[in-house]
Amino acid sequence: MRRTMGMFDCGHVLLLHFLSQLLLLLLIKPSDATELASNQRRTGEVAGLLAFKRSSVESDPNDFLANWTVNSSSPCSWVGVSCSLDGHVTALNLNNAGLIGSLRLPDLTAALPFLRHLSLQGNSFSASNLSASTATPCALQFLDLSSNNISDPLPSNSFILLCDRLAYVNLSYNSIPGGTLQFGPSLLQLDLSRNRISDSSLLNYSLYSCQNLNLLNFSDNILTGQLKATPISCRSLSVLDLSYNLLSGEIPPTFVADSPSSLKHLDLSHNNFSSNFSRLDFGNCSNLSLLSLSQNRLFGTGFPNSMSKCEVLETLDLSHNELRLSIPGALLGTLKNLRQLSLAENQFFGDISPELAQTCGNLQDLDLSANNITGGLPLNFISCSSLESLNLGNNLLSGDFLATVVSNLQNLKYLYVPFNNITGPVPLSLTNCTQIQVLDLSSNGFTGRIPSEFCSLSNPSKLQKILLANNYLSGEVPSEIGNCKNLRIIDFSFNDLHGLIPREIWTLPSLSDLMWANNLTGEIPEGLCMNGSNLETLILNNNLITGSIPQSIGSCTNMIWISLFSNQLTGEIPPSIGNLGNLAILQLGSNSLTGQIPPELGKCQSLIWLDLNSNNLTGPLPPELADQAGLIVPGIVSGKQFAFVRNEGETSCKEAVGLIEFEGIRAESLEKFPMVHSCPTTRIYSSMTIYTFDSNGSMIYLHLAYNSLSGNIPDKFGSMNHLQVLNLGHNKITGNIPDTFGGLKEIGVLDLSHNNLQGFIPASLGTVSFLSDLDVSNNNLSGPIPSGGQLTTFPPSRYENNSGLCGFPLSPCGFAGSSPNSYLRRKKQSLIEEMGFGVQFFLTFSVAFFISFLVAFFINIKMGNGKGKTGRAP
Repeated sequence: MRRTMGMFDCGHVLLLHFLSQLLLLLLIKPSDATELASNQRRTGEVAGLLAFKRSSVESDPNDFLANWTVNSSSPCSWVGVSCSLDGHVTALNLNNAGLIGSLRLPDLTAALPFLRHLSLQGNSFSASNLSASTATPCALQFLDLSSNNISDPLPSNSFILLCDRLAYVNLSYNSIPGGTLQFGPSLLQLDLSRNRISDSSLLNYSLYSCQNLNLLNFSDNILTGQLKATPISCRSLSVLDLSYNLLSGEIPPTFVADSPSSLKHLDLSHNNFSSNFSRLDFGNCSNLSLLSLSQNRLFGTGFPNSMSKCEVLETLDLSHNELRLSIPGALLGTLKNLRQLSLAENQFFGDISPELAQTCGNLQDLDLSANNITGGLPLNFISCSSLESLNLGNNLLSGDFLATVVSNLQNLKYLYVPFNNITGPVPLSLTNCTQIQVLDLSSNGFTGRIPSEFCSLSNPSKLQKILLANNYLSGEVPSEIGNCKNLRIIDFSFNDLHGLIPREIWTLPSLSDLMWANNLTGEIPEGLCMNGSNLETLILNNNLITGSIPQSIGSCTNMIWISLFSNQLTGEIPPSIGNLGNLAILQLGSNSLTGQIPPELGKCQSLIWLDLNSNNLTGPLPPELADQAGLIVPGIVSGKQFAFVRNEGETSCKEAVGLIEFEGIRAESLEKFPMVHSCPTTRIYSSMTIYTFDSNGSMIYLHLAYNSLSGNIPDKFGSMNHLQVLNLGHNKITGNIPDTFGGLKEIGVLDLSHNNLQGFIPASLGTVSFLSDLDVSNNNLSGPIPSGGQLTTFPPSRYENNSGLCGFPLSPCGFAGSSPNSYLRRKKQSLIEEMGFGVQFFLTFSVAFFISFLVAFFINIKMGNGKGKTGRAP
C-alpha cells in the first residue's frame, strides 16, 4: 500500500508540473512569443557577425570593426551594419575597410537569414568557400565582392545559383580562373570583368541562358576561342561587354541582329576577331547607343547597310582594324545622334566626304587619324559647332582647311593634325578657337615664325600643350608664350629656332615638359623650379646652351628625364641632382663639364640611364652609382616614345650616341640630326620605353666614356644585375677588371678599351650569356682569354694592344712571334670576323640590349652615300 501511494505521489507531481507549464504558455500573448523568437534570432545574428569577424577577418589594420564587441545585445549600431525596423541585419557594407582574410560565405548567410545586401568591395579577402548554405534559405539580393583577392574557381554549388533571389553580382577585379557558372531567372546583372577566366564556355553559357540579365560583363579576362552563341535567349539585355579578351575568329553575322531590342551598349573591342565587317547584320538596333569593335582585325571594303537602322547610336568606334575603303559619308550621315566617331588606324583613303558633316549636330569627338586620307576638311564641317576634339593626324592632308574650317569651331578643345602635308604659316585665325587646350601641328611643313598671338594678354589662353615639332619654323621663341599660364608641355623640337629661351617660359607655373632641339642659346637660369614648378622633362639636347647647370635643378622633384647632351655647358655636375627621386634618365654627354662625378647621383632611386660621356670629368668612379641596384622599381618614364642613336662601327668614334625623346618627329628627319652623320656607320632604334623588370631592378645604361676618370672600377658595379650597356672606355682607369662583373647577367655591351687596366680578364665574364659587344683593347691586360661563353666569339680587334693577352682569337699562349705572311693572314681573318660580328651584333644586341625596348624600326646611315635606309627590325 505504501509503495502504491509512492507511485501515485510521483505521478501526481509530474502532472502538476506539466499543467503549470501549459498554463504559463497559455498566459503568454502571441506577440510576446514572436518577440521571444525574434530576440533569439537577433542573438544569433550577433553571434554570427562575431564569428565572421573571428574566422574570416584575419587582419583589421584600420580597426574598422572596433565596435563589434561581444557585450552588444544588438549589432544594428555596429560600423557597416544596417538593420530592418524590427532589428534584423539586412545589409552589411564593409567597402574599402582594408580587411584581410578568407571569406566563408555559407556561414555568413546561414547566420544572417535576413541579409539582402552584402558589399565587401575593395578589401583583401580570398575565398575559401563561395557556395551557399542549403540548410538556411539565402535571402541575398545584392552581392559585391569586387576588388579583392579571390583566386579560386567558382564552385558548382555557388551562391550565384543557390541564392534564388539574387539580382546583382559583382566579382570584378579579382583573379578568378573560371569554374562552374550557373544562375537562375532572378539574376539581372553579372560582372565578372578583370579576372583570369579563360574558358569561353562560361561566356557561351551566359549567352545561351541569360534569361532576364540586363548587364553581362566579361571584359578584361583571357577568354579564347570563338563566339559560339548569340544573345538570342536574352530578353532584357542592355549592356554586353566582352572587350579586352583573346576571342578570335568570326563574329557571328547575326550576333547583333539576334540581340534583344533593349541592347544599348555592345563592346567587343580589344580582341582578335577577323570578320568581314560588311557581313554583319545589325537587325533591329533601334536602341543601340554604343558600339565598339576597335582593336580587332575586321576587314572589308564596305559598311553594312543595316547600320543605318541604329538611329540613336552615340558612340561608334571602329578604330585599329583593317577596313579599306573611302569613308562612307552617306551612310554615317544618317547617324545624326553621334557624339563620338572613331575610324582611326585603318586604311581609309580618298577625300573626306562632305556628307559626313551631316553627323555634326551632336558630334563632340571625331578621330580619323592614321589612315590614308587626302585633301582637307570640307567647308560644311563649319556646322560642327559642338565638336570638342578633332584628330586628323597621320594622314596625307593638305590645303588651308585649318584657316577656313577649323578656325570657326568655337568649342574645339583638342586639335591634332600631326604628320600631314600642311604647309605655309601657322594660321593666326586658330586663335579664334578660344577654348583650345591642346594644339598639335607637329611634323608638317609649316614655315615662318611661331605666332605670339596664341598667348596674348588681350586674349587669355587655355592652352595646355603646344606641339610644333619637326616643321620649318624659324626666328626666336616669342616671350609672349609665357602669358599662357596653363601651359604644361612645349615642344618646338627639330625646327630652326635661334636666340635665347625667354625667361618668361622658365617661370611658367605648370610647365612639365620642355623639349627643344634647335640652335637656341643662353643659359639655364638659376632658380629653376624654385617657384614650385612641376617640370618633369627638361630636353634641350643639340642646342648651343652655355653656362653651368644650376644648383636649383635639385628642386625639380617631379623630374623624370633630363637631356642636355650636345650643348656647350661648363662647370660641375650639381650634387643636388641626387635629390631627384623620380629621375630615370640623365644625359649630360658631349659638353665641357668638369670636376668629379657626384656620389650623390647614387641616391637617385629611379635612375636607369646615365650618360656623361665626352666631357672633361676627372676623379674616381663613385661606387655609390650602384647603391640602388636591386631597389629600383619601374617608373613613369615607361611608355615614352624614344629614338636611340648608336655608333655601330669603330669604338674610336664617340659622337653618335644618345637617347632622344621622339614624339611628334618623322623618322626621316633623324637623317638630318648632327650626331647621325658623325660616325661611318650609325643605327637608330625607335619605339616605346619598356622596363625589363617588375621590381628589384638596377641601372640599365651607364656611359662614362671619353673623360679623364681614374682609379679602379668599383666591385659594386658588378651588382647592377640589369645593366645592359656599360661603357668606361677612353679614360685613365687603372687596376683589374672586377671578378664581380660575372654578376652582370644582362650585359650586352661592355667597353673598357683605351684605359690602363691590368691583370687577367676574369673567367666570370665567360658566364655572361647576352654579351654581344666586348672591347678591352688598348690596355695592359695579360694572361689567357677565358675560353668559356661569348669571349671567343669577338674579333681580334676587341683585344688588340694588350701586350700580355693570348689565346683565341689572338695568338695561342706561348706563341713567340709570327711571320709577316701569317700576320697578314690573321689581319684578313680579323676583317672577316669583324664583318661577321656586325651581323651577329645586330641580332644579339636587339635581343640583349633592347630587351628593355621594343624595337620598332631602324635607319642605317653610311657616310658617303648620303642616304638613310629605313626598315623593320627582324
